[in-house]
Amino acid sequence: MTDTMVTQSLGGQMQIAKSSSFSVEDTFWGYQIKSGRSPALGVVLAQILSYLFGASFMIAAVSILAMPVLFFDGNIGVIRIMASVLFGAVGFYLLWFASRGSQAEVHIDTSVGEIREVITNRAGRPTTIGAYGFDAISSVGIEPQSESAVAALVLEYRDSGQRVSVAEGIEAQLVPLRDRLAQDLMVETRSAT
Repeated sequence: MTDTMVTQSLGGQMQIAKSSSFSVEDTFWGYQIKSGRSPALGVVLAQILSYLFGASFMIAAVSILAMPVLFFDGNIGVIRIMASVLFGAVGFYLLWFASRGSQAEVHIDTSVGEIREVITNRAGRPTTIGAYGFDAISSVGIEPQSESAVAALVLEYRDSGQRVSVAEGIEAQLVPLRDRLAQDLMVETRSAT
């Protein structure tokens, strides 16, 4: 889908909403739903800071090992190696987090009856952050976002108030996807109120 501008009248006021660029890609095991929404600012800042601190820890780990032995006596060598390994591990973890993607996708695996929340890193490798069986979902619904013409397609878990936002867009764009999900999951649908 392409980005378009849609004008919608809500309560006598004209509002302009940018259409979401969510997409649905069919695969041999089911389909992938890419929400198209931009990543949260907090995630982007956390990844930038993780990259900076991770690179600093890696440089510190190498520097500790590369320091001339002149400044240390014999007993300090083990501590130096341990500190270098610790700094390297922290740096590696921070760099891993920084390279992790920030765009969440929802994979509907109809072959095994599972819904997966996945983040794809910059190299294209997926990391599953949550997996749920079809029986864990009680309903599929479209909920309006606060004071805009954009709505969100959400999956609601059984016996809890938890929801997973699948995609955002104009309600008319989300209805076919909602109906497809409801048919695949065999659950009830809810409309925007």
